[in-house]
Amino acid sequence: MMLKSMLKSMLKPRLAILNPTCLDVVEAHRAWIEAAGVELLADQSNRDLSASAVTELLRDADAVILPAGVRNAPSEEQMIAATRLLVCSIAASGYEWLDVAAATRNGIVVAFSPGREGAEVVADMAWGLMLAVARQIPFHHQRLGVGDARRGMGTSVFGKKLGIIGLGNIGKCVARRAAGFDVQILAAEPHPDEAFVREHHIRVVSLDKLLAESDFISLHVRLDESTRNLIGAEEFKRMKQSAILINTARRELVSEEALTTAIESGQIAGAGLDDPPGPVAARLLGRPNVVFTPHIGNRAIEGVHGVFRMAVENCLAVFRHERPPFLVNPEVYESGVRVDRGHALERSP
Repeated sequence: MMLKSMLKSMLKPRLAILNPTCLDVVEAHRAWIEAAGVELLADQSNRDLSASAVTELLRDADAVILPAGVRNAPSEEQMIAATRLLVCSIAASGYEWLDVAAATRNGIVVAFSPGREGAEVVADMAWGLMLAVARQIPFHHQRLGVGDARRGMGTSVFGKKLGIIGLGNIGKCVARRAAGFDVQILAAEPHPDEAFVREHHIRVVSLDKLLAESDFISLHVRLDESTRNLIGAEEFKRMKQSAILINTARRELVSEEALTTAIESGQIAGAGLDDPPGPVAARLLGRPNVVFTPHIGNRAIEGVHGVFRMAVENCLAVFRHERPPFLVNPEVYESGVRVDRGHALERSP
């Protein structure tokens, strides 16, 4: 009986949590995960592992939740060394930093987590940045902190034109919030959801037209080689002088040099950016019309719980020999997922 119990324990798939944000909430989900027959590798020290320590941890893992504190992990070398690894599940909607081609070559399933909860909290952040920049809220707070009660002059969001670049999950959530501000919505989206567009009275236009007409421009596209530096010097020239740019997506969507020039020259009115500034944009710190935050758009507790659960469900699906609901590399099933080593969960009835 004891031997049978030991063998059963050995056959449990192991799930490593390397995403620091998911480690913040893992204990709330431990009972559910373990009841599903999974062994958790979720020590809080996983937040700060070195590259070599990540390699060692992955040797014992059948699945991993990413991104890790070591960016771009696992590398192909780490994937090859982690012979048990079946799935890389990303607790986020973006995955441009992971070598998906390498995962596919090595028979590893890659999944992501574009959940509603995660999208909603990023949309909150986009609107928060719009208001923070337009009304100069952080700037006045900082002034009061040093005893300066002088009042600057902001601008209103109400009744303006909001240009949304990318009308996917997050872009849609941003659009839904616009009704209370009575804004007109323009969207640049190559494959729009026509029913959603009609329901929310959105004008789908070219990027050039959106840049030229919008008072607020919010970026919600995935980063790849076609969108890197999507907003550069030429795009800033097309914007209104009164325009405010909001970026809660990836920093690399916007040219740092072009943004800094546009702000310093008064070419646009301001910017709200959910990423720390690089060495050039650091010159903009302290300006009343610029707000930086350290990529906290997804760090609202409701969104973290929802995204983490979705990332785990992707892993459970693979353990059950099912395709995960949010699959990045379907071609891995054509070339062949890594051989089942006898530790998969029983398929649900």
